[in-house]
Amino acid sequence: MEVAIQKLAIVSFLVIGLSHIFQSRAWAQFFIELRSKGEVGSFINGFIHLALGALVVALHNVWDGIPTILALMGYAWVLKSLFYFVAPSLGFKVLSRVSVEKSQGFIVAGILMLGVGGLLLFSLVSRS
Repeated sequence: MEVAIQKLAIVSFLVIGLSHIFQSRAWAQFFIELRSKGEVGSFINGFIHLALGALVVALHNVWDGIPTILALMGYAWVLKSLFYFVAPSLGFKVLSRVSVEKSQGFIVAGILMLGVGGLLLFSLVSRS
């Protein structure tokens, strides 16, 4: 099951990473739209992070080598979703920092996602 979750994460990192790079303004607009929903937007953001985070925590509890990165990220996503669910007003404040003018930050995040996805892919291929 760990390998299946790692494959899911690799695909997610690569697709979302590329999207962050090539559609950074759209990502900014997406989070601005979430912000327009007030505290409900915080809940939506929490649900977005909880899905993959919970899968990783439940099914990829690997603490050896490169796949450890994915386990750590899974726990981080669960904690992030907890933050947005338990303190939606603070989550709203975080969403308030997003602007189209600062959308290049999504490019940086996309590059990091590609790096993590590539590292996990390397780990998967080298084990085979």
